[in-house]
Amino acid sequence: MPSQSTKHTSAPTIEDEKTPEHREGSLPDNWPDDVEFIVDLTYSDKVTQDQRGGLCRTTGDSATWPRLAADLVTPICPRVKVTTIKNDKHPACGQRGLFAADHLIPDAFIIAYRGHVHTNSMSDCDPHTDYDLSLDRDLGLSVDAARSGNESRFANDYRGIAERPNAEFRDCFIQVPCPKRAEGVRWERRVGIFVLSAGKAGLRKKGIKAGEEIVVSYGKGYWEGRKTVASFRKDHDMLRIAQLALDA
Repeated sequence: MPSQSTKHTSAPTIEDEKTPEHREGSLPDNWPDDVEFIVDLTYSDKVTQDQRGGLCRTTGDSATWPRLAADLVTPICPRVKVTTIKNDKHPACGQRGLFAADHLIPDAFIIAYRGHVHTNSMSDCDPHTDYDLSLDRDLGLSVDAARSGNESRFANDYRGIAERPNAEFRDCFIQVPCPKRAEGVRWERRVGIFVLSAGKAGLRKKGIKAGEEIVVSYGKGYWEGRKTVASFRKDHDMLRIAQLALDA
């Protein structure tokens, strides 16, 4: 998962759905043993209270971001499934991918990106992670899903898989519990994965079909960086994957 900025768009249209209850200790199907499944963000000790508070402030730029009620951000997401990829022509063959469990319409919210929130200081970053995403550049915060996260961490880059992405990262706000407030909740900044809009020509009006892989764009810069790291480490598998992505 790349470290990149997210796009700001207007609020999405979201299909009605029934969300299953989450049992304490339950996991999504096909969850890996070496990654902790978390139901909300966790925070580094170096993240200050001022930075945490900044995630709840609305600015002129963020005023139009989607606001998602808590019942849309369930611990286990009913809209997706994690599947091991067995197609040997797929650049992530043998690894996991994120697939649509149901039909997802254009602009629909799919899933929130969860992980460990850390500062952007060198001492608080993992130099080996592939799952670090910018949360707020002004606050100097990112979220890393290398060791802990949710299903969103398995969204693959579209290169080598499809002609173009069918989903993207967007900034949004979600409702989180806040006993200090009279209403008991507050809006807090997150990054979510959303279905791409239909586009002016309506070319993506069908959205994402049930069973289709959800793919995003990491950006070519990500793959160029992965190629450099793979060359340094003599990681031939990663080098192959990075080159396939760059050639696509």
